[in-house]
Amino acid sequence: MEKFWTYLRLILTIIVIVVPLILLLIWWSKRIKKLSKNTVSRIQEAHNKIKIKKELKEKKEHIINPKGDNQEMNEDYHEVIEDAIEEYFEEREKEEPTTEKKEASKNEEKKEIQEKRENDEEERSEVQEEKVIELSEKEKKQLERIEIEANALKNEGKFEDYEKKIIEGLAIDPTNIEFTKMLADLYFTLGSHKKALSLLKKIIERDPEDHRSLRQIGEIYFINGDNPTAELLVEKAINLKPDSPKYNLSLVEIYYNSERINDAIACMEKIIKLRPANTNYLLTLAELYEEIQDTNNAKRYYFNILEYEPNNEKAKKKLKQYSE
Repeated sequence: MEKFWTYLRLILTIIVIVVPLILLLIWWSKRIKKLSKNTVSRIQEAHNKIKIKKELKEKKEHIINPKGDNQEMNEDYHEVIEDAIEEYFEEREKEEPTTEKKEASKNEEKKEIQEKRENDEEERSEVQEEKVIELSEKEKKQLERIEIEANALKNEGKFEDYEKKIIEGLAIDPTNIEFTKMLADLYFTLGSHKKALSLLKKIIERDPEDHRSLRQIGEIYFINGDNPTAELLVEKAINLKPDSPKYNLSLVEIYYNSERINDAIACMEKIIKLRPANTNYLLTLAELYEEIQDTNNAKRYYFNILEYEPNNEKAKKKLKQYSE
C-alpha cells in the first residue's frame, strides 16, 4: 500500500510540475523562434531599405553630377544636336533655289561646322571637359539676332519656326547653353522626352543647380514610372527654388501616384500658403481631403473657394451636398 501512494504522489508531481514545465518550454521555444524570425526579417528589411536608398542616391548623383559616362552623354547630346542641324539644312535646301553656287556654299558651310564640331570634340577628349567655341564678332551678333527672332516666334506661338531658329543658332555654336536650354524646353513641352532628356542632362552636367532642368528631368522619370528617382530630382529642384508652386505640384503628383495621399495633402497645404487665392489649388486640396473622408477640411476649402470665386459651381454643389 505504501508503494501505491508513493507512485501516486510521483504521478501527481509529474502532472502538476513537470508537464506544465514541458509545455512552457515548448511555448518559449516557439516564441523565441518567432522572435528570431521577425528580427531577421526586420534586419533584412532595414538592409534592403538602406540598399535602395543608397542606389537612389547614387542614381540621383549620377544624373545631377555625372562623372564616368561623359563620353556617352556627349554622344547622346551631339546626336540630338547633329540631327537637329541636319534637319535644318535639309529644310533650307527645300526652301532655297539650288544653284551650283548656293549648293557649293551650303556644302562648304556644313563642312566648316562639322570640322569645327570635330575639333571641339577632340579638345574635350584631351582635357576631359567641354570648352566654349571661340566665336567671331560677326557670329556673336548673328546669335544675338537669332535669339531675339526665336523669342518673337515663340511669343507668336509659331513653334516649328521657333525650333528652326534655335537650330540655326546651334548650327553656328553647337555648345551654346542658352540655345540648348531653349531646345530642351521646347522638346519637353512638345512631349519629345527622349530628345529632351539628353539635352537636359547635358545642361545639368554644366550647371548642377539649374532647377528648371532638374524638375523637367524629374517629370520625365515620373512619366516613365520611376517615382523614387523623380521624387529625388523634384525635391532637389524645390530646395533650389522653394517658392515655386509648379515644382511643388510635381511633387504632389508623385506622392499621389505613389499612394502617399497624406504627403500629397501636406505638399498642397504648402502650395496654398504660396498662392492662397488660387481657386484651382484650393479645389485640388478640398478633393484630396474628400478622398481621406476629412469632410471638415474639405468643406473649409470649398468655403475658401467661394470667398475668392463666389460663382464657382463645383464648390457650391459640394457644399450643398454636405448640407443635405
